[in-house]
Amino acid sequence: MTTVQAAYPAIEIPAAPISPGIIRVTVIRSPVSGRARVRVRGLYRCETLRLALEELPRCCPDLRSVEANPLTGNALILFDPQQSLAEIMVVLEHCARAYGPDLPDPIATPETRSVAPRRATPRHHARVPGDKDPAKEPWHARSPEEILGRWSSQAGGLSTAVAADRLSRHGQNVLTDAPRRSPIAMFLEQFASPPVALLGLSAVVSVATGGIADAVVILGVVVINAVIGYVTEAQAEKTIHALSHIGPTHAAVIRDGRKISISIAEVVPGDILDLSPGSYIAADARLLSSNQLSVDESALTGESLPVVKSHGFAGTAETPLGDRRNMLHRGTVVTGGSGRAVVVATGKHTEIGFIQSLVGEVRTPETPLQRQLDAMGMQLAMLSGGICLVVFGIGVWRGVVWLEMLKSAISLAVAAVPEGLPTVATSTLALGIREMQRRHVLIRQLPAVESLGSVQTLCFDKTGTLTENRMRVVSIQTPGCAVVLSANGDFFARGRSIRPTEMPALARLIDVAALCSEVKLNGDSDRTELEGSPTETALVDIAIRAGRDVHNLRGRYPLLKTVHRAEGRPYMATVHDRGDGEYRIAVKGSPAEVLAMCEYRLEGRERVCLDDEWRTAVLEQNQQMAGQALRVLGLADGSSSDMSTEAVTRRLTWLGLVGMEDGIRPGMAALISQFHEAGIDTVMITGDQSATAFSVGQRLGLNYDKALEIVDSTHLDKLDPQLLRGIVRDTTVFARVSPAHKLRIVQALQEAGRVVAMTGDGINDGPALKAADVGVAMGAKGTEVARSVADVVLEEDDLHTMIIAVQQGRTIYRNIRKSLQYLLSSNLSEIEIMLIGTAIGAGEVLNPIQLLWINLITDILPALGLALEPPESDVLRERPRDPAEAILRRSDLLRLVRQ
Repeated sequence: MTTVQAAYPAIEIPAAPISPGIIRVTVIRSPVSGRARVRVRGLYRCETLRLALEELPRCCPDLRSVEANPLTGNALILFDPQQSLAEIMVVLEHCARAYGPDLPDPIATPETRSVAPRRATPRHHARVPGDKDPAKEPWHARSPEEILGRWSSQAGGLSTAVAADRLSRHGQNVLTDAPRRSPIAMFLEQFASPPVALLGLSAVVSVATGGIADAVVILGVVVINAVIGYVTEAQAEKTIHALSHIGPTHAAVIRDGRKISISIAEVVPGDILDLSPGSYIAADARLLSSNQLSVDESALTGESLPVVKSHGFAGTAETPLGDRRNMLHRGTVVTGGSGRAVVVATGKHTEIGFIQSLVGEVRTPETPLQRQLDAMGMQLAMLSGGICLVVFGIGVWRGVVWLEMLKSAISLAVAAVPEGLPTVATSTLALGIREMQRRHVLIRQLPAVESLGSVQTLCFDKTGTLTENRMRVVSIQTPGCAVVLSANGDFFARGRSIRPTEMPALARLIDVAALCSEVKLNGDSDRTELEGSPTETALVDIAIRAGRDVHNLRGRYPLLKTVHRAEGRPYMATVHDRGDGEYRIAVKGSPAEVLAMCEYRLEGRERVCLDDEWRTAVLEQNQQMAGQALRVLGLADGSSSDMSTEAVTRRLTWLGLVGMEDGIRPGMAALISQFHEAGIDTVMITGDQSATAFSVGQRLGLNYDKALEIVDSTHLDKLDPQLLRGIVRDTTVFARVSPAHKLRIVQALQEAGRVVAMTGDGINDGPALKAADVGVAMGAKGTEVARSVADVVLEEDDLHTMIIAVQQGRTIYRNIRKSLQYLLSSNLSEIEIMLIGTAIGAGEVLNPIQLLWINLITDILPALGLALEPPESDVLRERPRDPAEAILRRSDLLRLVRQ
């Protein structure tokens, strides 16, 4: 029996099999005895459980240390290697059950639930600060009145004095900037490689033995190499930082009963936000009121469509982030409607703040080239060291003065090290970066350009990366026929191009789309810019493309009344003055609801009654279009002499169905095919629903040589890490993904032995971008969070440059291998000369300065020539190289010996 007494006197943890229930602790990795990384269900954002786990070593002698991370839900444990991991897991399991949050346990019984007491607070932690962390409270599960009471706020907002006091206690509403490399750190990083370190060691030994000139030449090479690398990387960093957009700086809040504009940094918990179209959400907030409020959350959740928000939504503590309809989050934007909300979290306590802290916890992996050059550097160090010892020993054994033999040994060490390698590698990578900059691809660090050529799996974010993050009408079903819209807005029906005015039902449908809308028209009839929600903008856009003068149309039918969408009312209706004593009615919304209001349909220009057969056919068409992952709306019109809501929503004429989609960027399917030809697996990761993700995956051709395998990521938390590694190998689409899930997917692919690149543009992509071997961010429309952690930034958001970058990366690697073989063949010849000279007693055939002259002057220029060779024709037709493969293969070494 292991008793936890020092910090947790109320709990006994038996060293016995755990009771039935959900297993909370599972092993992720246990590479060596006495060390393991585990996943702990309930640790995510639970400070109490973190403290309890990290206190365990004080009470359990077998546990040496526990490092628990509430941002990832993982813990690193060190324990007595003689102790069974299974017994350690029992201790961790009981601690997780005792101090973790309540989880739904379908098989727990009243007896098993009482095995361990709940949440005893550590004696020396009478109040855990994290318990009051606003980010951890389920605001979406509480009523507005309860939240207003919690923050001592009211509908009239805070007083100026209270707001000032809270600002001093809670701090400014600002996010911590992602750490950037300082110029000094960037310069020092150029020296952090074994080949350079070996040169530095040679210089030190040269100084110690009186070879000042040798040391100066060696150090000159090292410094030149570092300057080239620093200048190139500094220019890339400067360009990437210049892409940062100047975001909103002010927010509208209610203070002292009146609406004012204040700096976003001054927003405090309890403030009342006033919301209108275009408003930037300055902090996480709970809705108090809403009127047709819709919010673009794509940067946070990856959901491509604006989300309709409602203050009346009732959530539970388990409601996922993307489904919290009564919550607003910092960094999102209001696209339509209005409302008010009370601020519940600011600064680092917001969801964006949490994601940024998650980014800080992720370590960027070394590139394959870095690992290979480092390994080769160590091998060269061992080789040169061994040769030096052998030669030194032979010389001393033969009676040569030890100082003279030491100088000869140093000469051999200089001969063994290819001094030109760092310069050739750095110059080649720097020139590669310059070439990519010319193509508007910005590379943050030198090795990243080569890493692109090593990529085996390329993960794409969907919204804003593969798609345009802009709704577009692609299909219209009228009572007469089906109409398809091309990417440039042309209308096609029955296999031919048509003019919408040729079809009465289509013409009336287009007019309804333009009238039943809150889109603002900026500009004149010749050049109109649309301002409004993506859905409504797409509908008005088809009227403009059809040749309708929307300005004139709205002038002929002035708007008199709008019936907005609301809870239980999934449609919108507008009432317009017809000028003859009657009102024109325009309605759009849920197809089933709009159809239920209709009594007629059009047959040519005549109205005929809708029968049950037609209604059934319309509903079937709706299902077919929805199955293609389109957002489908039904449209109808009518007339009335009464403006009441009841009167304007009956006896309508059915006009048809409109299907919209988030359009795929031009040429994406062909680009995906090119990646497949290059042997690169492609995976799409999106926050959208499974049906939408499946449709986009089909259109992109992700099922290139296997079935289109799709996984709903809401189930990832329940998967064993080993099972997840198997699943990611065969999955081509992940849907409904959170930022933490994206990170898990990327890491699982890496644990499965893949070199992974991740593309993205949103806040939610930040952790995965940093964890990937190559993180690729959009430069024009991407968020600052994404750009700040990415290795590669596409300045013009053009993914087609990625295939060029892959070609460039593979070419650079091939050329570095060629240069390395040339340099080593020359150095092996020098070693042979020095060894033979020593063996036959000829003394020092070449002194260190002569060897340096050969290596730096006669070797570097030909090696650079090899490094600058253009791409070979087959570079994109071969599979990516194995990252575990040495930069010099066995066949290469044998060839070098022969040469």
